[in-house]
Amino acid sequence: MKRILTSCVFLLAGFAAAQAQNYQTGKRTSNFTDPARANRQVSTDLYYPADVAGNNVPIAAGTVQFPVVVFGHGFVIGTSSYERLADSLTKYGYIAAFPSTEGGILPSHDNFGKDISFLSTAIIAAGNNASSFLYQRVIPKAAVGGHSMGGGCSFLAAATGNPAIQTIFNFAAAETNPSSTSAASSVNKPALIF
Repeated sequence: MKRILTSCVFLLAGFAAAQAQNYQTGKRTSNFTDPARANRQVSTDLYYPADVAGNNVPIAAGTVQFPVVVFGHGFVIGTSSYERLADSLTKYGYIAAFPSTEGGILPSHDNFGKDISFLSTAIIAAGNNASSFLYQRVIPKAAVGGHSMGGGCSFLAAATGNPAIQTIFNFAAAETNPSSTSAASSVNKPALIF
């Protein structure tokens, strides 16, 4: 456990150290389409490093590439509740995605876990798409995390075997259906759990 915690902390610190500049926060709300799930629309609040804070502003100038963090919200908690976390992440050079799916009273944990995993790959793919504002600006590695329900679903996401997911972090992870506890036993990634 100590080795896993140390690995996770070094991975996150390494990304932060690589991005020595403090950035402003840009924000866009985007819909990503998952063709593997009948073109499921995954609405996402996307926060990213920018030179000027604001909605729909350009990504920070330069050629620096940024790692991806996908964070799942808690049960019936809107993504706007995590704006301070998003601002903290983007300030140090992370692209932070907060899917707003499964926000109702009867969420599908299975779909939310798959949304988190899908976004890890979709945002990295956007970095390879010349028509995306993220073109050539994304490190092909992702961390997944969440709070409460989203924390449990981050284990479901990591259990999909998505190679883009390199680490997990979450706050007060809740049990889900399917079981995040069972999923966690099959995940062999560094994890930081609060």
